Amino acid sequence: MNKFIATFISSEGEFLEATIEVAGQRLRVMDEFDGATLAPGQTLELELQPFISVPGEWEEIFSSNPDREKRLVSLQGWSYLALGQVVGVNPVVCDCGLITVVEPFFTTDQRCVGEYVGFKIGRLDAGRP
Repeated sequence: MNKFIATFISSEGEFLEATIEVAGQRLRVMDEFDGATLAPGQTLELELQPFISVPGEWEEIFSSNPDREKRLVSLQGWSYLALGQVVGVNPVVCDCGLITVVEPFFTTDQRCVGEYVGFKIGRLDAGRP
């Protein structure tokens, strides 16, 4: 679902922070692809997997995206603010532009479909598909 051709930039080692470029956007991710064996500039297929630890309070989620954006905003290290649109519920699926996030929070309320939201991705993992 979130598979991309990425350009490798650097890595601090396996399961540590790595920098890659996907679709023109530099991302800091957890290295689950053995980046230490790669040369900078090398391309590879990667799958991005967001880890949601605490999405936030309901009001915060539904008020964090007043500009109705679909993108990832770098916070610190490999954490991001995901801005996107709810495209399905049960499970919740959000289109955040570059990636699709499944189950960032829970609801079965169909009225949420089409709403714009914002939630924190605690860690963005990158691994080989």
